[in-house]
Amino acid sequence: MSKLLEIKNLQTFFHTDDGIAKSVDGVSYEVDRGETLGVVGESGCGKSVTALSVMRLIPMPPGKIEGGEILFNGRDLLKLTEEEMRTIRGNEISMIFQEPMTSLNPVFTIGHQIDEAVILHQKVSKAEAKNRSIEMLRLVGIPAPEQRYGEYPHQLSGGMRQRVMIAMALSCNPQLLIADEPTTALDVTVQAQILELINKLQKELGMGVVMITHDLGVIAEVSDRVAVMYGGKIVEYSSVDEIFHNPQHPYTIGLLDSIPRMGEHHTRLNTIEGTVPAATSYPKGCHFCTRCSWADQQCWAQEPLLTDTGSEASGYHYVACWHLDRVAATRGVEAE
Repeated sequence: MSKLLEIKNLQTFFHTDDGIAKSVDGVSYEVDRGETLGVVGESGCGKSVTALSVMRLIPMPPGKIEGGEILFNGRDLLKLTEEEMRTIRGNEISMIFQEPMTSLNPVFTIGHQIDEAVILHQKVSKAEAKNRSIEMLRLVGIPAPEQRYGEYPHQLSGGMRQRVMIAMALSCNPQLLIADEPTTALDVTVQAQILELINKLQKELGMGVVMITHDLGVIAEVSDRVAVMYGGKIVEYSSVDEIFHNPQHPYTIGLLDSIPRMGEHHTRLNTIEGTVPAATSYPKGCHFCTRCSWADQQCWAQEPLLTDTGSEASGYHYVACWHLDRVAATRGVEAE
């Protein structure tokens, strides 16, 4: 596979009255053609801000991309003019936003909003754009697409609106699709249908996909590799099999341990104590040290770097933790 997207040491900060919020602080990951990267973590860890940085949709001010590179097909998106970026955004790179009701304009019909993207990027007539829009609505499984084409967002259910967002994102056959919580607030049946749809279209179009979610079940189902984010940084990065069968960072372990399992009768689910600190007041060292049972003075004082702990058998496995041996030893005792 060839690299489609490569993010290198991305830094996106917000300048606020409370100080500088380092929402994305040194994030690096890559996506190959036809591959799905899962980005997982709690709310406030920087997943969506990273995606918005790729799209160059960070509100400036107060936000600013302070450093790094975002290479798409070898071109650094951060060096492009806004006009050049508009030819890529929605055309070569598309995004499914988190809230379909707020992302769709309530005063325009569904068809009008899809047509707009097709006409802008594909340079076709209104009649051709309408045919394309109806075709996309049919492709994403919306019944009676000719009727839905003329309806307004409030006339559709949440699942239907999410499908419209997918139709809009895919209307120009993008090379890269960024899906930000595409199944949030949807029932399980619709969630499964949408994930199956994205997977099907990915295979047909050869897209790269960045799947942003807090749902590890979604990650396990669709991803080829996984980036675990916490406090604006990637703390663990490997193949989906490695992340689920050999987690090494305390945060990843905590996330996986909090998943309910069939046949286990606990009175309470395991949880990660505490909350994600504000982006304006991260600890000097490891950002997870305020909630980590293995943390010591070194963790508070010095930031750990991503280190490849993989082997020839397992492949790459990057982890940012000072106490991998201690964590592994404790986990081994617990497993026994």
